[in-house]
Amino acid sequence: MSRFLYPITTRKWLSMAKVMLLENVFLFLWTFTIIGAFIKPYSYRMVPYIVAENPNIGAREAISLSRRMMKGHKWECFVADLSFLGWWLLNLFTLGLSGIFYSNGYNAAFFVEYYVHVRGLSKDSGLEGSELLSDEYLYSKASAETLHAAYGDVAETVEQLSSNLVPVDKPNGFVGFLSEWLGVRILHARSVTKYEEYREQLHQIDTGREILDGAIYPGRLAPAPMAFRFRESRTVSSDRSYSLVNLVMMFFIFCFVGWVWEVSLAFISEGTFVNRGTLHGPWLPIYGTGGVIILILLKKLRKKPLFEFLAAMVLCGGLEYFSSWYLEKTHGGQRWWDYTGYFLNLNGRICAEGLLTFGLGGLAIVYLLAPALDNLLSRIDTRKLTVVAVVLLAFYCVDQAYSAQHPNIGAGITDYKGSATSQVS
Repeated sequence: MSRFLYPITTRKWLSMAKVMLLENVFLFLWTFTIIGAFIKPYSYRMVPYIVAENPNIGAREAISLSRRMMKGHKWECFVADLSFLGWWLLNLFTLGLSGIFYSNGYNAAFFVEYYVHVRGLSKDSGLEGSELLSDEYLYSKASAETLHAAYGDVAETVEQLSSNLVPVDKPNGFVGFLSEWLGVRILHARSVTKYEEYREQLHQIDTGREILDGAIYPGRLAPAPMAFRFRESRTVSSDRSYSLVNLVMMFFIFCFVGWVWEVSLAFISEGTFVNRGTLHGPWLPIYGTGGVIILILLKKLRKKPLFEFLAAMVLCGGLEYFSSWYLEKTHGGQRWWDYTGYFLNLNGRICAEGLLTFGLGGLAIVYLLAPALDNLLSRIDTRKLTVVAVVLLAFYCVDQAYSAQHPNIGAGITDYKGSATSQVS
């Protein structure tokens, strides 16, 4: 996660954006020349990799260095691009699916290795400016002395945790079953809480040892050092169970976020406010239900992201299909979404694009959003949080009862023919 947010954690995102902006301005201007339109994209090919390695570099420095590095390698890079022609055609015929699932990542990994190759040649030849390519620990392991000097606090914490570690038995019985298989923690289940704290300590010790052994990239030694705090009260580890009150609150958070998302799409495309969904309140229960059942029913798959992704597609696809069918049967043929005309749609109720979104969204919920939300919600007094959850449930039940007799219908909701919002779920 820290590597994903690298530009932000190093506070270099603005300078990195300036470099990329200037590169694209230059490339745009070169398109007005016959030779430059074909040659300059290859001259500037290394700029993104250079600025990723050293965010401190200036725009003109990065562009000039890329030009020097690519001297004598432009044709080679062009031929490498041509080698992906088959993949590009396959991506076109599969409407982007082969790229999403394989070739985009393959292409990105290939040209990262190509950058490493050209970088190595530049460093070996003493190319002017190659000293700016200074993130040596991307390519070689730091010595134990260097790591312990940079991560002395980690070494101290690992030693302290190891000496104070007391083994805790895995909870059993009904409470243990809920925690192990469904990821649900009943309030005051101290055996579950203690076991998860023990497991968290083991995770922290293992992480600390990996840092000190050089198995993890040492962000503190980067040209733009990455902020790093070794041990917080709880990490964003996905291997956890959730209390019932936190699950209820996350249900409403997901419902609200889904409502904001669809209302925003409708506003952008139609230029008007459309209260999406069957209910009248600011929530879309299909989002909340999908997020919570992923956390509960797919708990045993959390250590296998690929299976988690596939299962989330199937689970949420089934939920969306059933919801569409049920709403249509119980509301006189009314439809609140219709994917007719979308690629690989099934009776207009689900489509390939939606399933892919469910899979990616499921991964985001399991590995990022839910753990982070759980940490935040756990800081709030349980009694106060319970009161908020009960109040929200009361309003939600009233909305469900009222909407059962007076569903939310109208322009952009069910009367969407010719509307750009017709296929927003």
